[in-house]
Amino acid sequence: MLLAPRLRDTFPFYYGWIVVGASSTVVFARMAPAITTLTVLIFPISHQLGWSRTLIAGSVSAGALASLVLSPVVGWAIDRFGARPVLVVSVLVLGVAMISLAWATVPLTFYLAFAAGRVVFHTSAPIGASTVAARWFIRKRGRAIGMIFLFGAIGGVVFTMVASLVVESHGLKATWIAMGLVVLVFSVAPSLLLVAERPEDIGLLPDGEPPDSTDPEKGAGAIVPVGVPDSPATVLPRAQMTTDTDSWTLGEAVRTKTFWLLVFMGFASFFVHTSIGVHMGAYFRDVGLGATSAALAVSLSWSVSAVGSLIWGWVTDRIDVRYAYSVMFLFQAGSTLYLIFVGGTLGVFLASGLFGIVSAGSNVVPSVIYANYFGRSSLGRIRGLGGGGVLLACGEKVHARTSAVWATIGRQPAGTEKACRYADRDHSGFDGLSQVRTYDRCGTQFARGNLALEAQ
Repeated sequence: MLLAPRLRDTFPFYYGWIVVGASSTVVFARMAPAITTLTVLIFPISHQLGWSRTLIAGSVSAGALASLVLSPVVGWAIDRFGARPVLVVSVLVLGVAMISLAWATVPLTFYLAFAAGRVVFHTSAPIGASTVAARWFIRKRGRAIGMIFLFGAIGGVVFTMVASLVVESHGLKATWIAMGLVVLVFSVAPSLLLVAERPEDIGLLPDGEPPDSTDPEKGAGAIVPVGVPDSPATVLPRAQMTTDTDSWTLGEAVRTKTFWLLVFMGFASFFVHTSIGVHMGAYFRDVGLGATSAALAVSLSWSVSAVGSLIWGWVTDRIDVRYAYSVMFLFQAGSTLYLIFVGGTLGVFLASGLFGIVSAGSNVVPSVIYANYFGRSSLGRIRGLGGGGVLLACGEKVHARTSAVWATIGRQPAGTEKACRYADRDHSGFDGLSQVRTYDRCGTQFARGNLALEAQ
């Protein structure tokens, strides 16, 4: 039973923030099948089931491919049935999928369960939650979406810790069950009981504006909803935003250059971001850090991402979102180039912090820009189709091919990769950073992290 109509006037602040908080629990839960969680469990899985790390990593590829196909369907479902039922079904599917992994002893069942979780990770959780936030907020849209992805970053830390602690003390089966229970306990009830689709559904307006608000100083001034040269939209009073007359249909959106530019930008951003992120822990080991320091550096990126989500949200509310996106790309370019020259503990931690800033921006800014440009009515469909660019960039084949690059940049003589193919493997510990020591014909040692995944 939806409690929003009864609770809308209960709190001393706008009920939209309760909706954002409830939606955020789904984004928190989606981190259960995150790649950082898999890195912690990849060796225990390999050791217990006898699977290669390449086979295990294939589940990520399966999830990306399934998400690529289902993303438009999820977007359609959000607009057709509402974000609330989609979010509830998503966390139920995710929780059951994580628990079922405890009994997934053959590759097919493992792929089906983990890929189902990755579909929620890529599509329904972020698109559904950010769509709800975009419908409840206009002036404070960036801050609302930033809060959602703040919870996502916290989830990355929590699930990584849960996986690390439980697998070492109670084993792999208990770990999957524990993560599934965390998903169900923390996410189902809030999304089911507290999320309302739109403020108009319970007699409110976006941002908590009073119904008769016309004073520009109070936020009812004119707004340009699209802000691109090929936009047919007109400048509308904020009061008219509640009727969604300024919103675009999917058909209208796909006929603009702006939509396809955003798709390409999403692809370009995540192509770089995920390719680096998958191998970041291993690369930090390559440049000389110990396992503990490398793990701390990776954790730092999550912490910075949490704070960065709020900062990026504030920025997108203060400046034109186009400029915010440009700034994010500058940060991404700078942080990527810096990896070539990184060295020492301080340099690694700086690189990790920059990666966290980019990670936050790559979640918050696109979510805001789609809503600002195309309005609220068909946002689910538009985000669902536009997310295809991101999902293409998240394919594991990209990660596999970049593993050798990051392992060799400035660290390894050319031509030694094949000579080092047969390795002495040190599988001690469950920290996701267990090492593979390889030697060339001259006896030089090189460290390859377990995220190389035997891709060559």
